[in-house]
Amino acid sequence: MSLLRNGIRSAFALRSSASRLGSPPFLLQSANHFSTEAGRPLSPASAPANPSVDPFLQNPGIAYGKLFGNTRHTLKTDIINMLEGCDLGLEDIKFNYTRSYGPVAVLLQFPSRQAYDNAFKVIAKKGRLYRLQMANRSEWDLQQPFYGKTVLVQGVPPNAQLDDIERFLSGFDFDSSSIQFIRQGMPPNSIRTAVVKFASQVQAMNALISKNGAFCLNNRVVMRVIQ
Repeated sequence: MSLLRNGIRSAFALRSSASRLGSPPFLLQSANHFSTEAGRPLSPASAPANPSVDPFLQNPGIAYGKLFGNTRHTLKTDIINMLEGCDLGLEDIKFNYTRSYGPVAVLLQFPSRQAYDNAFKVIAKKGRLYRLQMANRSEWDLQQPFYGKTVLVQGVPPNAQLDDIERFLSGFDFDSSSIQFIRQGMPPNSIRTAVVKFASQVQAMNALISKNGAFCLNNRVVMRVIQ
């Protein structure tokens, strides 16, 4: 019994001593640490993203659009003139083509969502043949730009070879290794076309001006610059 009484007396002494002296510093620090972390609000960077928010609205900067209704003769300057006031430059426009270079759509890079909304309103007013819809960054990045350096020589004869195209374009700065032959259109009305890449946009335009309507062997050809 004396041992039990001594044990109880020691326990009361320790509890009384702890209440007078306060908790040990490391216990107080741990308690403060946990209470601070629990009550501290999440920073914007650490806050979980809301999956219900439209990703198009999460980035208030650049916005992307896809314009339908362009023809094979539509130029970048035509798009800029139609969407005047929407802050588009030549570098903000990419043309999307089929494998045979038929027009599909035009990808547009707007400096802001407001510019995109303005373009939507402009098209609704005066561009009835066009339709604009949202696009994403990956579509823009995957689209190869042609920079106006690629030319289609349409209507070359079936027997034309690479050296025939080289002679036809003699005097212009182009990459002879880039020449490819493709078929455009559906049989029996398909035509044979040579695709040629020039050193610059200026060289491509000079070739177009000089050679459009000229004869390659015994066929009159039509030249078209890929935007």
